[in-house]
Amino acid sequence: MKSNLSAWKYVKNNKKSVATMISALALSFAVIYIVHVLLMTSVEGFKPMLLEFPKKVGFVNISEKTLERSKVKGAENGDTKEKMQVLLDTLRAKEGIKDITWAQVLQAQLQAVIGMWSEEFPLYTTTEEIERYLDHTGAKLVKGRLPEAAGEVVISSMVLKNRKMQVGDWFRKEVFGETFRIVGEVESDIMVSAGMPNHNYNCGSYYVIQYDEENADLTAFFTEMGVELSAGDIVYDLPAHREHFREDCDELIADIVNTISAVVMFFVAVTMLIAYVSFLRNRVNEYCLYASIGYRRWEVYGMMMREMTIIFGIGFLLGTVMALPTALIVKTAILDPAGIVSVAWYPVMIAKLGAIMLLILGLLQIPVLVSIRKIKTIDEIED
Repeated sequence: MKSNLSAWKYVKNNKKSVATMISALALSFAVIYIVHVLLMTSVEGFKPMLLEFPKKVGFVNISEKTLERSKVKGAENGDTKEKMQVLLDTLRAKEGIKDITWAQVLQAQLQAVIGMWSEEFPLYTTTEEIERYLDHTGAKLVKGRLPEAAGEVVISSMVLKNRKMQVGDWFRKEVFGETFRIVGEVESDIMVSAGMPNHNYNCGSYYVIQYDEENADLTAFFTEMGVELSAGDIVYDLPAHREHFREDCDELIADIVNTISAVVMFFVAVTMLIAYVSFLRNRVNEYCLYASIGYRRWEVYGMMMREMTIIFGIGFLLGTVMALPTALIVKTAILDPAGIVSVAWYPVMIAKLGAIMLLILGLLQIPVLVSIRKIKTIDEIED
């Protein structure tokens, strides 16, 4: 009685060819995963600034043209100042609104592997205002002191690390010169910074609104009050930041990663297809011999599929073993010291790469099935 056809025989007897295919799969897997980790720094790093910070603070600057054409509830026929005052008074009266102050702002920049995000922070005129702002946002002073004079600022620890600054340096000297001195470092999950103005050196002026998360949709409030917002108006609230995150980070990075994965795996699939067709041609006589001694085509097919499963399985495992430690080394040795927020473990990406490998395995069914159809016994060959 014949025994089942072993898939391990080919693997053991053709180590060089099998090792080449396994290496190609594993290296492709590892490269795509590391690229994913690097690109995702634009998501992980900007996420606190775009999704968490605006749950506590918003920035608003509505133009006079918008106020002129808007029928603000309670000041339908008023001038622009009266309309704005009604809006502010109504907003201040809402439960959950902590503070509204007209203030100059600066921008703290955070660099990822690809891209940079700039987040506004206020310049208050008193130390007490800065203390209240830091308390509201949950930021803690960990080094230096709070601003006490014009041009003094306290900056988020992550921003300092990322931009290679420290307490005592000039903040964004390449832009503002020796205008804003960093006198303190604050630690916060949402990268909070604050300071005091120095004449008219700034990145704009806004109403800085401190609120709880329930009041984070300022756009909805202004629309409800009859304000017809336009592209010239600035309302940096939670919905606006979420949209920026979705368009400029999440979807953009996902598209880049998917494109890179598709291109790399396309070439891997073509390479594997060509290599496997060559292997099949070299084994025609072997398959014919199996058919001649009584094995059915589906049994030979099963052996071939088990061989490919072994190759792809080892490639997947080896790729995982290569990718995860490498990602951890890149994170701890390169990204963390540079102040770039990163994550080394992405199980969803592992699953996606596994699915791509299954897809390539499925494509290899084509040459396998063609070869199975061409199998002949010795008698058929002689005929």
